[in-house]
Order: sequence, then structure tokens, then C-alpha cells
Amino acid sequence: MSAKLVLIAACLAGLALSSSGAAAELKLPPDGWVSWQADAVEDAPDMCCWIGMKGDAASRSACKLDGQRGNLGNRDNAKTDAVRVYARVEGGKVERLRALSASCPVETVTPIRDLGEVEADDGARWLIAHSRRADEMKNEDSQDNVITAIAMHRGEIAYNGLATIARGDDRPGSRKSAIFWLAKARGAAGADLVAQLMFGDREPDVRRHAAFAITESKSPRIAQDLIRLGNTDKNGEVRSQAWFWLAETGATESENAIGAALRKDADDHVREQAIFALSQLPGERGTRALIAVAEDRSLPGEPRKRALFWLAQSESEGARVYLEKMLAGNAGR
Repeated sequence: MSAKLVLIAACLAGLALSSSGAAAELKLPPDGWVSWQADAVEDAPDMCCWIGMKGDAASRSACKLDGQRGNLGNRDNAKTDAVRVYARVEGGKVERLRALSASCPVETVTPIRDLGEVEADDGARWLIAHSRRADEMKNEDSQDNVITAIAMHRGEIAYNGLATIARGDDRPGSRKSAIFWLAKARGAAGADLVAQLMFGDREPDVRRHAAFAITESKSPRIAQDLIRLGNTDKNGEVRSQAWFWLAETGATESENAIGAALRKDADDHVREQAIFALSQLPGERGTRALIAVAEDRSLPGEPRKRALFWLAQSESEGARVYLEKMLAGNAGR
């Protein structure tokens, strides 16, 4: 290569490094609102503020960034391909932070300085560095906001940052938030890590939360993993939650697995929660499962009574017919 070409290459490399370094540092103004945009991970939710709850009844509403969280969330599992981060700085410190889809309208008392496009890895690095200082921010949900922002960024830097928080952060709320977003937005790798924590974490509360989070993932093993957890976890509350979330999935294996637990688990609380889980099965499946428990004379009286209690709480036509027949039969005796 000629000396001229070497010089040109060196200059271009230096320019690239300078540009990358400036992006990574994300130098913010000492005061006021600032925002930047980055590529979102494939399953990033379309986060915005809404009027109404769902479907056609819900419409986008400008998020008032200076105020409280409001009706912030995602509707109908819509996705976004770009995330916009908003940070308010006071005296050189980040006081508020929010991550929304790039198309979400916002309102602030003071103007927002737009830093433009930022590489997703650079944005994720900045957020990860600030995740430890989230407690210093003014809004109560600051930890969750920072972790949500990390989760929405594309790339391995964001994934690894989430995984580190989920595995070993000393703040329970941060761990739970990271576990949720790993399942919700980080694909197969995120779901696999959540499953590992669901079975292997030493904290029962984390395992219980992971049982919920896994149902938000696209894992093909959700039902099998929840059944395994319900059958093997040493903590009764974790087992109870496994049966509840299994029923919520509506998996075809639910009735048999929960019914078996009802008969073999020695913990009264778990048995009681297993019956409640059956009541959460979709449609008439819950009614049929509860009737089967009520009719099973091999069971002790208390589980059968609990099944009748939940049948009485049901708005199912099948439950009403069954209870009326039962009352009529008893009246004739």
C-alpha cells in the first residue's frame, strides 16, 4: 500500500474511532431534557401512553414526561423497530429517564435537545452504566425505566447487561424487571436464561417471578417447564405459582398435571391453590375440571368443598346447571 493510502486509511480509522467514542460517551447537557434514538430489538414492544384499554377503544396519548408514569404500556402486542430514550438532567445528574417507541408523542415543560441516532450498543452501554445510579433519580419507577430501556435496545451488549442484572443484582426489583424483559423481548436466549433461573436460583421469590415471566416468552417449552417446576420445586409458593401460570396458558396438559398435583402434593396450601388454578382454565374447561374434583370421592372433603366454592363463584352456565342439579338432589333426600 502506498504511503498516501496508508495515511488516508489512518485518518479514516481515527475519524471512526472518534465518532464511536463520542457516541459511547453520550455527553449530555448539564440541564434539561435530552433524547436519542437507537435500533430496537426484534421483539421490542410499541411502548407509549394510551387512552382506553385495548383494541379500537385505545388511542395513543402524548406521554407527559415531567409527570407520573400514567397509562404507559403496550397494546395488542404491537412492536417497534426503534426506541427513543428521554433523559432529564439537573445539575449534571440524570433525574428522570423513559424509553418509548420512536413514534410515541411526548410533552415536556421545557424543550428537548435531540442527539439524533445513536448506535444501539453505545446506548446500551450508557444505560448499563447508569443502571446502578437509578436509585438517585426522582421518579419511583426509575430502576424499571432504565432496565426497560436496556431491554428495548438491539444487540448483545444490551442482552448481556440484562443477563448480568437478572443473575446477580442485589436489588430484587431490578432482578425481577430484567427477568421479565429477558422473557418478553429477548427471544430464545432470553427465555432459556429465565428457565435456568426458574429452576436454579436460590431465591424462591425469583423462581416464582420467573414462572410468571416465562409465560410472556415464545419458548416452546412453557407448559413442560411449568409442570416440572410444580412437581419439583421445594418451595410450596413456587409450586403454587407454577400451577396457576400453567392454567393461565391454557395448555392442554393443564388439567392432568394440576389434578395429579392435587392428589400427591402434601402441602395444604399448594392443594388449595391447585384448585384455584383449575378455576382459571379458559371457558368450560375450568368448570369441567372443578366438577371432576367435586365428584372425586377418593379425595378428602376439603378439596371437594373448595371446588364447589369456585364453581359457585363462576359465571359459567355449566357450573350453574351442575349446582342446581346438586341442590335439587339434596333437597329430594
